[in-house]
Amino acid sequence: MMDNSTDSCVSTCPDRTRLALDRTVLANERTFAAWIRSGLACLVSGLGVARFMLDTWPLWSIRIIAVILILFSAAAFLLAGWRYRHLHLRLVHVDVDMVPLTLVRLLSLILAACSFLALLVVWRILD
Repeated sequence: MMDNSTDSCVSTCPDRTRLALDRTVLANERTFAAWIRSGLACLVSGLGVARFMLDTWPLWSIRIIAVILILFSAAAFLLAGWRYRHLHLRLVHVDVDMVPLTLVRLLSLILAACSFLALLVVWRILD
């Protein structure tokens, strides 16, 4: 006698391929969010060093540390958009809901522009 429990599971269980694609899209979005978080942490750290360490360290070291952190934040923002785009283009033909690529690119570019603006402000403050 054949077990009908596997037959009923096939008809009621969700499609495994669809679930795998959903997990892939969610992982891509989590990776994007992690890159953005890393960039924001570096941006805030660079601004914090420039603002609050003036009395404790030499000016040249503060400038170097702040510039490196802020440049890393801009790189993290741009890499976040590039990495998201890389997987998004591979899944564009699949019927899975994703964050629009234009929104991701716009967010990455705006945050990178804010980093470069912060870099100019820090450079002027530490002059």
